[in-house]
Amino acid sequence: IEGLGITTIESFFRDALVQSPADIFRLTIDDLLVRERWAEVSARNLIAAIDAKRAPPLDRFLFALGIRHVGEVTARDLARRWSDWAALVAMIDRAIAARDAMQRAIGEPDDKLLARTAKELAAIVDTKQVGPEVALALVDFFAEPHNRVAVDDLLGQVTPAPVVHVVRASPVTGKTLVFTGSLETLSRDEAKAQAESLGAHVSGSVSAKTDLVVAGP
Repeated sequence: IEGLGITTIESFFRDALVQSPADIFRLTIDDLLVRERWAEVSARNLIAAIDAKRAPPLDRFLFALGIRHVGEVTARDLARRWSDWAALVAMIDRAIAARDAMQRAIGEPDDKLLARTAKELAAIVDTKQVGPEVALALVDFFAEPHNRVAVDDLLGQVTPAPVVHVVRASPVTGKTLVFTGSLETLSRDEAKAQAESLGAHVSGSVSAKTDLVVAGP
């Protein structure tokens, strides 16, 4: 959000103006005008910048929740597979119910049970890019009541936009690309999005599976 840097957030939090992510979207011009160094123009600009972020793409919203193991690429994969928030949460609720049922049936979980549970949860998540570790992290996050309350509160203020992923065949379809260095004509995220729209898989690091490395100057 333009104009809402770390210093401003810390100031708002210290003064109890913002205590949760949803509180950012509850800010009003009057809240800002009573504070030092805030004039009407700067207050209106910040509120307008906040309002402009009330419909974030599903992948950016999911990434921003700070779920363990769910980085930008994983969030994008999940958003493309499940397309909208309602479908994603319905899948996660099925995974939570499956985990709870397995734990009730077997009792105290051990390492083997956790491994089997994680594998089954990964099948429920149903995307090749998401493994058992990520599946468990999703379930753990959304099964925590405090997290669920915070997310539901935030959803009262913002509406994640569905992600529509269109792929066309190209010479890089099916290949694994890695971008490194500062690119000259577009950002790293833009480059990743273009490559993925051409059917490529973009990885964050070079491995034996890498087909192409695109390096800045």
